[in-house]
Amino acid sequence: MRFRQPSTKWCHITLSTYRRREVFKIAATARFCERLVRRVCDEHGWRAAAVAVRPDAVQVLLQVPRNTARDAVVRHLKRAAAVAVHDGTVCATGRRVFETGHWFAVLPSAAGVEAVRVRLERQARDPEGPADQ
Repeated sequence: MRFRQPSTKWCHITLSTYRRREVFKIAATARFCERLVRRVCDEHGWRAAAVAVRPDAVQVLLQVPRNTARDAVVRHLKRAAAVAVHDGTVCATGRRVFETGHWFAVLPSAAGVEAVRVRLERQARDPEGPADQ
């Protein structure tokens, strides 16, 4: 009997703002950013299970096809979040929003996916609270 790889993978992505500036401190900008990130996920056929926009970071738990490149996912999400910042009056156009590095993890188990989902939902309810509880 052969083991088949699943056709999708769960990913946890964290995009930190440049020098940890609190560019998403305004609630309307944070909500707009979340809507844009979810829209990008829908456009590409990705399932965004949880999106948490903190004042200095955007975290996303999403399910993507297994053959989707990590850099493509991050590039699309960074672009959507940057649009939210530049469309509002938070940052001037052309100003750098995110650090060049990011954190990307493929979650191997359903328990890991559930733990990240619960944590991100808690952070979405209280964006000013501590990052890790």
